[in-house]
Amino acid sequence: MDIQHIMRVVDASFAARQSIEKALREIDRRALNAMVLVKRHGNALAGYGVVAQAFRERAAILKTSASHLQKSIAPLIEAYMRILQHQRFAQSFQEMLSDSPLHGKACPNLISTQNTWQKVIQQEEVEAVKVLDHLLETVQQLQEGIEEQEYVVTNGRIEAALAEKTGAPLMRVSRDMGEAVRTVAQAIRSYRHQLESLEHESSTRL
Repeated sequence: MDIQHIMRVVDASFAARQSIEKALREIDRRALNAMVLVKRHGNALAGYGVVAQAFRERAAILKTSASHLQKSIAPLIEAYMRILQHQRFAQSFQEMLSDSPLHGKACPNLISTQNTWQKVIQQEEVEAVKVLDHLLETVQQLQEGIEEQEYVVTNGRIEAALAEKTGAPLMRVSRDMGEAVRTVAQAIRSYRHQLESLEHESSTRL
C-alpha cells in the first residue's frame, strides 16, 4: 500500500462522481425532452410516454444510489490515510531500532511500541477492507440500476419505431438517452476496476 495507489483511487473517486453526476443530469434532461414530445402529440405517443416516465423515475433512483456512493468514498479514503500514517510511525520506530548499537536489545520499550503500531496497522487494514467491501456493494447496486435503465432505453427504441409516423424525433431522443446511460455505465465500470484493484492489493496484505 503506497500513497501513489491511494491517490489514484482518490482521483478515480472524484472523476467517477463527476462523470456519474453529469451523465445523470443529462439522463433527466433527455427524459424531460421525451415527455415534452409526448405531450405535444397527445395520445399518439401514449406508449412512449410510459417509457419516458419510467426512464426519468429510474434516473431519480440512480441519482439516489450515486449519493450513497459518495458517502462511502470519504470513509474509505480516511481509512487508508490512517493506515499510511501508522505505517510512517512504525517505520520511524524501525529506524530507531536499526540505529541502536544493540539492535534494540537495550530498548524493549521501542520494540513493544513498534509491535503495538503493527497491530494497529493490521486492525486498520481489516476495517479498511470492510469499508471497501461496502463501497463495492454500493457500486454493484448502481450497476444493476444502470442495467435496468438500459432495458428502459431498449423499450423506448421499440416504442419510437412504432410511433415513427407521428413525425416526432423519438429515435434521436432515444439514441441520446442511450448514450447518456452508456456514459454512466462506463464511468462506473472504470471506477469499479480501480476499487477491485485496491481490494486485491489489500487482501494480499491480510
